[in-house]
Amino acid sequence: MKIHAIDKTSALWIPVAEYADTCSWDACARMAAFMREDKFSDWERIFAAEEDGDFMGFCALVKPQNFPGAEYSPLLKWLFVGENYRGRSLSQSLIETASAYAKELGFGQIFLTTWHVGLYEKYGFKKICDKEVRDGYSEGIYVKVLV
Repeated sequence: MKIHAIDKTSALWIPVAEYADTCSWDACARMAAFMREDKFSDWERIFAAEEDGDFMGFCALVKPQNFPGAEYSPLLKWLFVGENYRGRSLSQSLIETASAYAKELGFGQIFLTTWHVGLYEKYGFKKICDKEVRDGYSEGIYVKVLV
């Protein structure tokens, strides 16, 4: 298994977007749309896990757009592992790779937002607050200090 750090200049950019469009989680299609609409810039990256030519999952490290706010940067988003590849610690590998990249860039921490409770703590994230997304619906804001 290999995890590729890709940006819009990568040959894998379109294949990963196409894979994301086929995933079972609706947020994956939003990530694919962001990729096609060229909404990634600068240091932002997609981390795609691949084995024998098959994509297994991905995540992104991005600047926050509107939610949760610029102070929560960099933001880990769109962490997804394909159903056939779950139970292989792939989420951990993706998070570790994105974390190492953030550290190379000089960041001391990364953030994520989620409504899941008890999922990301096992990867070193700690909840710091809840923040309203829209219409009274809120998500937890989590931080992981990079060591």
